Amino acid sequence: MAAEPWHNLFRDRDAMGAMADIRATVKKDSPWFSGHFPGNPIVPGLAILAMVKEAICEEESVRGKAIRVEHVRRVRFRLPVKPDDILTLSFTRSRQAENLSYSFRVFLDTNPVCSGVVDAAILSECCLGE
Repeated sequence: MAAEPWHNLFRDRDAMGAMADIRATVKKDSPWFSGHFPGNPIVPGLAILAMVKEAICEEESVRGKAIRVEHVRRVRFRLPVKPDDILTLSFTRSRQAENLSYSFRVFLDTNPVCSGVVDAAILSECCLGE
């Protein structure tokens, strides 16, 4: 039996496929909030990065590609995220030699929450479920 997802992702793609905007929320009953922080829950930065990774992997899966995230760099966190806040995950894909690179930004309304770069290798099997 699969575990219940701790978040929701909703996709909007551009016609060219180089950029995607994804709406995301973390459910208020998510286990991420059990110790982060009682009485004043916020989404841990690692959970935000996990949503970015999942969104990128799923987007590549739709394209018929599977990837493995190799590096996450230049990450900056700017604002706390509360349960049920609606985030927009935006990323732009570019090719770097044999690999792919994704510049990403996460917003709460129009306010920047997080940004960075994900570097990934193209694989023959999907990264979902890692």
